[in-house]
Amino acid sequence: MPLQQLEARMASNPKIIEGERFDRPLVFSGAIDEEPERYVAEKPYDLTKYEFSILRRESVLSFWFNLTSGATAGIAISLFGKAIAALVQKETPTIELWEVLAILAGIGASIVLRNTKSKDDEEREALSLVVESHFNANRPRRLHLTAGQDSK
Repeated sequence: MPLQQLEARMASNPKIIEGERFDRPLVFSGAIDEEPERYVAEKPYDLTKYEFSILRRESVLSFWFNLTSGATAGIAISLFGKAIAALVQKETPTIELWEVLAILAGIGASIVLRNTKSKDDEEREALSLVVESHFNANRPRRLHLTAGQDSK
């Protein structure tokens, strides 16, 4: 937009500038009364509703990982409490074989579930890479709205 047209628009309505593209910083004389919507000029990534649903979707495997690791931690805490109770009563703590096996099985299952990727996880990672590459390719230009005189 040519500078003369911008000055004419601002003279008629100085508080609102909408729907225009600028290729240089805007310099206002006097105070800026309104808060600008965006300080940094960058090319936006238009996220579709489908892409948003992919990013919001919970992974089924993360549910099972949380359940398994929580149950394993519960068994380990109860085993620790059992050992402390036996030591307080000045007895030798007894640990059953099934308790040790349950903890080891829980740790193993948690590791497997954490390192397994579902189709949803792969889709989410692919979309995240697309969005990240967009913002890496379109770096912010660091244009700020300022008050004061034009620096010529």
